Amino acid sequence: MRGGIALRHDRDEHTQWVGHLGFGIRPSARRRGLASWALGRMLDEARALGRDRLLVVCATGNVASARTIERCGGVFEGIGETRFGPTRRYRITLYG
Repeated sequence: MRGGIALRHDRDEHTQWVGHLGFGIRPSARRRGLASWALGRMLDEARALGRDRLLVVCATGNVASARTIERCGGVFEGIGETRFGPTRRYRITLYG
């Protein structure tokens, strides 16, 4: 397995700090476009489920994840605090 991705459907407190989408790529499989590809497929799935906006977060120091989120349409909203430390918060608006 090269990594994993999760689409969370809930709109509860947990989702408000971890986001609707979570993804990770193992180190030996990075820098191949897999995260962008997987995130794009999950956005398609979210559209099919009728979602119009998603929250996506990453650790403030995770530049690769931030770039991936931005490449896939994420708009930076600000820094949030979690029990694991500060996170960058993004919204992705889905159309169609």
